[in-house]
Amino acid sequence: MTREDILDFHLRWAWVKLARLYSAEADRRGITLSVGYALLSIEKEGTPSTKLGPRMGMEPTSLSRTLKGMEEKGLIERRPDPVDGRSVRVFLTELGLEARYQARDRVVGMNERLISMLGEKTARELNVGLRKLNSILEDPEHLTTIK
Repeated sequence: MTREDILDFHLRWAWVKLARLYSAEADRRGITLSVGYALLSIEKEGTPSTKLGPRMGMEPTSLSRTLKGMEEKGLIERRPDPVDGRSVRVFLTELGLEARYQARDRVVGMNERLISMLGEKTARELNVGLRKLNSILEDPEHLTTIK
């Protein structure tokens, strides 16, 4: 079996290339890819900071650095959770909301271009396959039983 026959080879290289495109786009707007993800991950009613890391696939230290930078740029504010005073919720500021709309438009635009280049049928099949793969990978026991 060659590396071109291995699923994870193509997944990794596709992600690396997409991440480069998104990073370049974020850089043109004076933010990082991580900031872009955070902008898209923070909910209107605020998001507990403890839920952002897992949602974004980030380690706590990296997330903390990202949030600190976002706060310094005026993109977010942190407020105590009204129900659980020990917890902190992250909210987008007006500037953060504007940046979120720009990030969303870029992601949607990129998605539309990819679909038009792949073709709707191929894009739909790829999406179904990736969802299935993600579902399988939710339980790592599936892979440890492979011989």
